[in-house]
Amino acid sequence: MVILRVYRGIHDHFPARRSEWVLAGIMVVWGWILFGPDETFARSVSWAQMAALAGEGTWAVWAIATGVFRFAALIVNGTFHDTWYGRWSPHVRMVASFLSCFLWLQITFGLLAAETTTTGLAVYPGLLVLDLMNVVAAASDAAKMDKARDDGP
Repeated sequence: MVILRVYRGIHDHFPARRSEWVLAGIMVVWGWILFGPDETFARSVSWAQMAALAGEGTWAVWAIATGVFRFAALIVNGTFHDTWYGRWSPHVRMVASFLSCFLWLQITFGLLAAETTTTGLAVYPGLLVLDLMNVVAAASDAAKMDKARDDGP
């Protein structure tokens, strides 16, 4: 029964949250790639700034943890919205989107600081903008939940 409820919750809410789902997936895969055998940061000057801040393993853990945290928030938001903890899921989604913005911003700054032409400058700022829009959308959802709670049944 729980599996069916989770499936229905995701299915019913996916269209409204599709960018959050996709960005969480990108973040997990991005982190997973950093755990690979190759030294990603060492292969390009574009990653030098991020490498100066932290090692690939640290960035990988950050990305995977943020992505998984976000997936969990999305599952709760869509599936268990009618529970006491479900009311907090828009707040958690907002935090997860904000944490994601941190990574996209660091990547973008690093690419800009490298002063090289890279297609990453066409992608990562776009991911940042999408997640900034997700922060705003989740904040709006959280405000509605808070207002509904304050107004009572």
